[in-house]
Amino acid sequence: MAVLLGLRFGLEPFAVHVAAVVAPAASADGFMALPPKPDGAERPASEDGAGAGGVALLTLEACDTMAKDVKDVCLQALARQSAARDPQGALQVCERIAGTELMLECEADVAEAVAPIDRAAAERICDGIPAVKWRGQCHFGMGLALAEIDPEYALGRCEHAEAFRDFCRHDVVGEVALEGLEPAVAFCSREEGDDLTRKTCWHGIGKYLARRDFAEAAAACGRSTESWRGNCFHGVGWGAAERDPDATLAKCATVAPYEDNCRQGVAHQLKRFDPARGVALCESIATPTIRERCLVFLKR
Repeated sequence: MAVLLGLRFGLEPFAVHVAAVVAPAASADGFMALPPKPDGAERPASEDGAGAGGVALLTLEACDTMAKDVKDVCLQALARQSAARDPQGALQVCERIAGTELMLECEADVAEAVAPIDRAAAERICDGIPAVKWRGQCHFGMGLALAEIDPEYALGRCEHAEAFRDFCRHDVVGEVALEGLEPAVAFCSREEGDDLTRKTCWHGIGKYLARRDFAEAAAACGRSTESWRGNCFHGVGWGAAERDPDATLAKCATVAPYEDNCRQGVAHQLKRFDPARGVALCESIATPTIRERCLVFLKR
């Protein structure tokens, strides 16, 4: 389990030292978006097997020596490591993975890594994945990979993300906003789809920008569609509270009449590491409807 967590959430040095790790010793109201996928193993800086800083990278031989429950994870990291320079070879590595779910996730990882270099090839990889779950995740990953390069195309990938469509819009529009607010605002202002689709879009802008700067995020929310502005400020509270919940609560008091939305976002973030405090914060929210929604999320 620790090894798997290392791959998925970037707990280094697992990604480039799998053998070393193993041998010696593993949505609220429509707001809960999946985290962006990790960057994976470093890509080699040269063809001699050395990565950044001369660190040895994974090899097929090294993966083959590992225990069965770790080998598939190693192969997934190896495929991503080589995907940009040899996508077909990377897909062949994915095919060696015994577990079907991890094999399909591996193919989605390869497409994400290839997307900035050859988006047509990445699209073909995604479209060839038979499982709805991983096909949608594949297009989602492409959107994240291209958010800074081609915002319009990246956001368009979300229309191919199937079950992950709204999650994709939330995270990709957030990444786009970090690079430049105008394309993100223009996209969310189109008012496409149902209520979940629309509020999720603005929430993504607020959350991602608040991770960088509360004031910047609050100003961006001021440009949101008025009916969804509260959702944007919910995202601001959630994103800023990742760094400092107390400082964020103080700043929430400066954004009336959306203070309660902002406080709700802080409470949702607190659920991750201090749920009791989150419940108490929900109970202190003045607006009855926001207080009730907050408590429903914290208590489930």
